[in-house]
Amino acid sequence: MRVTERIVAFFVLFLACMVWPLLGIANRPAVIAGIPALVLYLFAGWAGIVVVLIWVTRARGPAEDEA
Repeated sequence: MRVTERIVAFFVLFLACMVWPLLGIANRPAVIAGIPALVLYLFAGWAGIVVVLIWVTRARGPAEDEA
């Protein structure tokens, strides 16, 4: 699987994690470490997107994508 295909696959996966039914699970009046659960879910999801995409792009490098 090429790097571009992996990036698209992870983007779709993370996009699926940000649709309303899953956001509804985190949309509670609960507070975790002083942060509302929904805000924590959104920032954790965003951080996950960044970390995974950095990992995918550095794991193989640009040479594999040109083959």
